[in-house]
Amino acid sequence: MPTIWENEEIKSRGRLIGREVADCTVIGAGMAGLLTAYELQKRGFGVVVLEAGRICSGATKRTTAKITAQHGLIYDRLIKKQGIDTAKLYYESNYRGIEKYAQIIKEKNIDCDFKRVPSYLYATKSSYDILKETHAMHSVHARYEHTKNTGLPYGVKAALKLNGQAQFHPLRFASAIAKDLLIYEMSPAIEIEDGMVLTPVGEVRTHYIINTTHYPLINLPGLYFMRQHQERSYALAVATQKPLEGMYYGIDDDRSLRSFEGGVIIGGEKHRTGNNRKGGCLCRLKEFAQKYYPDGEILATWSNQDAITHDYVPFIGRYSRFAPRMFVATGFNKWGMSLSAVAAELIADIICERHNDYEKIYTPNRVHLRAAAGRFAVDVGYSVAGLCQGFAGDKEHRCTHMGCRLRKNPDEGSWECPCHGSEFDGDGKVIFSPAQKNLDRD
Repeated sequence: MPTIWENEEIKSRGRLIGREVADCTVIGAGMAGLLTAYELQKRGFGVVVLEAGRICSGATKRTTAKITAQHGLIYDRLIKKQGIDTAKLYYESNYRGIEKYAQIIKEKNIDCDFKRVPSYLYATKSSYDILKETHAMHSVHARYEHTKNTGLPYGVKAALKLNGQAQFHPLRFASAIAKDLLIYEMSPAIEIEDGMVLTPVGEVRTHYIINTTHYPLINLPGLYFMRQHQERSYALAVATQKPLEGMYYGIDDDRSLRSFEGGVIIGGEKHRTGNNRKGGCLCRLKEFAQKYYPDGEILATWSNQDAITHDYVPFIGRYSRFAPRMFVATGFNKWGMSLSAVAAELIADIICERHNDYEKIYTPNRVHLRAAAGRFAVDVGYSVAGLCQGFAGDKEHRCTHMGCRLRKNPDEGSWECPCHGSEFDGDGKVIFSPAQKNLDRD
């Protein structure tokens, strides 16, 4: 079933055939890739964008489209693990990301249902974690309010309200900024070398390469497959005449809510990709929707996938010390809208050799053992187990990325890799990277 955003048709583009030359080549035409290409072109660079499928055919069309600096219980965690300075910079950069959208929308007069709304982080069981996050938000000088009045159709123990956030229609925005960009669809990058990107029937000679493919395509250098994992979550859109005043995220049950024109989007049921639970994640969301919106009609259901870093901070910057002209934006930890704007400006500043205060906290070359060691060990365990099971199993259900054993997702009817999060449809076609090759069904 299509997502609620797919009522917006984005103009199709042709494949790359032959040779192209560009200052910068952006791989991936999701929100991060489009914004990065838009920013680089605005600064005078010649830019080519390569997309394996259609524009915004991946995670961007599956988002709940919240543009916010409120990312769960992130600030208390950052202060404890990485210090107050990192927490402040993280907040400032994401708030700046919200303003970046507002600026572009105003400059280009984009009709994309952009609306300033408050964001709520709430708890239904205990107020303890909300109080800790409130103290952390105070430390980073956020404009917050501690409250119990949320406008939700059920009561809460406590909530943290953050003003000045936003929501929008992501594909309408993407369609507008893509109009003046040189984008080649159905042109996957199958080989990346220094100064060259190869596609099945074409190539781009380029000075800078920016990888924004949700999950990096290259294992070496970078080792991103060892530094993050992927999580799946689900969403549905319900028609209702009871709109919500803001955007919401529940820390107890992972419930995400926001209004759209004519209804409410409800999300949640997150789990590590491949760890599919019995009973059906979409069934539980539908039960929730029926309980609180009994007269509502379900208009759409969908799922999305997010790359989760070990320290909960994205990787944005130079791909590796060994590849100084290659850049990456990945690991958005479910908050890809604001962080896509952060990535676009930061990567453009590095290429232009401009100082950016946020470079040091997002650098992919960072090492935070205290913040990441435990999650790293868990991911290694999943990888070892998956590789062993894949080696011992049949080729048909072996991931084409590194050979891990695939697992069936009953909600999607797809096959998922528990090691690094690749997803294949029932016919074996790649839906989510890092896998680049379809399954061999012969």
